[in-house]
Amino acid sequence: MLIAIFAIFFLICISALDWKKSFFFVLVFIVLEGVARKWILPQASNLIYFVKDLVLIGAYIKYFLIERKRIKNHYINFFIYLLAIWSFVQAFNPSLGSYIIGLFGLKTYLLYIPIFWILSDLFSSKIDVYKFLRFYLLLVIPVCLLAVAQFFSPPLSPLNVYSNNASVVAMFGVGKEQIVRVTGSFSYITGFGTYLSASLGLLVPMLTLRQSRVWYCLTIIELLLVLGTSFMTGSRAVVLYEALFLISYVFILSLTHPNQTPRIIKKFILPTIIASVVVPTYFSKSIDLLSKRTISNSAESAGRIWGPFTEAVSGIQYIIQSKQIDSYGTGATHQATSVLRKFLGLPQGDPIPPLEVEPARVAVEIGVIGFISWYLIRISLIISLLLTLRKLRDPFLCQLALSAFLFHLLQITISVIFNPYMGIYYWFFAGFIFLLPELEKREENKNIVSQISPS
Repeated sequence: MLIAIFAIFFLICISALDWKKSFFFVLVFIVLEGVARKWILPQASNLIYFVKDLVLIGAYIKYFLIERKRIKNHYINFFIYLLAIWSFVQAFNPSLGSYIIGLFGLKTYLLYIPIFWILSDLFSSKIDVYKFLRFYLLLVIPVCLLAVAQFFSPPLSPLNVYSNNASVVAMFGVGKEQIVRVTGSFSYITGFGTYLSASLGLLVPMLTLRQSRVWYCLTIIELLLVLGTSFMTGSRAVVLYEALFLISYVFILSLTHPNQTPRIIKKFILPTIIASVVVPTYFSKSIDLLSKRTISNSAESAGRIWGPFTEAVSGIQYIIQSKQIDSYGTGATHQATSVLRKFLGLPQGDPIPPLEVEPARVAVEIGVIGFISWYLIRISLIISLLLTLRKLRDPFLCQLALSAFLFHLLQITISVIFNPYMGIYYWFFAGFIFLLPELEKREENKNIVSQISPS
């Protein structure tokens, strides 16, 4: 225990030396975390899971306490504070059986929110954003190539494992056609699907930039790999999201910035032609298997679309009947709670009916007040991103805002609290509300200075 405490303290202190480098480390680490958990140190899988959180805590200490940066003002802050206060109260709910479970649950609700405020200080110019995205998206190539190797490997291959050393991995197809649903470098399918969704949102704006031939070709290759391996995950939600994203992207941009539409459509012609030829040709097997899975489970697919709404209503009704305005406490339904109870010998909490989707789980964990505050945050972020999109004039920044808006809008029911990868990307895109207008303002000031300076 003393060694663990020392390691935690040391990691936080190292992370607090440079909050920017620590945050960049987290963005890279979440892509490679599964490699360490599945293949390098599987015996320390549960400890590696917390590395990104400890590094973020160190970055926050440096940013807010040492450098004394202020929280950016925004009306959404009110809902965030409400959620924070109510979640803190529910962390000590006696129904949990132990306050340790509550504190862990509190982490899942609040730890990634400060990304929303610090992002605008992470980049100093539009060029910095472009350079970061250019190099960050290079990770797509090895991660997706690993996924391709997993797809064509047998289920018992060392490539096809989860971080919990489960002997059975998820598959799709029937009989001899059964193929492993790939995870890439991530511990589970959900993390890889989240990464693909976020990567698509960052790749599409990059396609419209004037880049060197090498970087432009790399961007197209990355896009092809993202689209192709999405079918290999066997996830209908990921493929549906990407289809809706691409369609909505062009449609909304034509409405909000019609003067940019012709130029952008020209930029999309070549990647569209290449994708329409390459993806069906080289990823045909995964497309066929996913199509069969979708057709054979059409009733289930419809249920998954409406499930979050119906189960949310059921969850609210259940919590009102059993607890009124109270709840079962933060972390009560988290997938890691049972592991914590077993590892630390914690007492069991009150029994809860099995729940799958996040809206119902939020209602049961933090009650009606917490449920309302959380979804007011999510709706407010969507509205604010749309307003940000409408007021931006720079084409590249405008398209980043559109990607962030669609990322939030099209995944309104997707788990954020119970999916740490989504939590980080969710608040990263939310930070565009502060970042993009600030970058445009800096660009305008730079142009003004260059115009008035003597030649």
